Amino acid sequence: MSDGQTSHLTMQDTLLLRPKTSGRFNSLMELYENNYMLIRLLAPGLKSYKRGSYISKPEGLLPLELSDIEHNRYTTTFKLTYLFSSSSRHDREPDLTVRLYHDARTCEVMSGLIPSMKTESRRTRDLDDGYRLNRFLHKWVSYCLRQGHGFEHTTNPHRNSDCEESQVTA
Repeated sequence: MSDGQTSHLTMQDTLLLRPKTSGRFNSLMELYENNYMLIRLLAPGLKSYKRGSYISKPEGLLPLELSDIEHNRYTTTFKLTYLFSSSSRHDREPDLTVRLYHDARTCEVMSGLIPSMKTESRRTRDLDDGYRLNRFLHKWVSYCLRQGHGFEHTTNPHRNSDCEESQVTA
């Protein structure tokens, strides 16, 4: 083989071995759109929520807290977590920071602690990690909705640390 043929084969091999990201990216974008719809079902009035902590606590279930709400022109960022009272585990787990993009109608996990993770917080643009975190949000919010959680039509944030006295319940 001549050097020209070797270079050609190497370039062809490189093109064939290049990771295919378009399918993964499309799946991730579809997941962002689905998560947006689920969050809108969980908290329909989110755009009007003021700063504070909102608690959903259907009887017999763990309290779900929506807090640290920050509104910008096109986005709303907030934390979503369960509140545990046991000192044998994290007080808040999972603990996700989520951003809704109102104009694009998408939603993504910005960082978070999920049960399988050892680190408290991470910010990533890696497609695999992004997919894993957002897939967790999708499954978790779907589960919460099936259990009866919701932050419906409320403008009164919960200011006490005791979840039983919450003004906002499902």
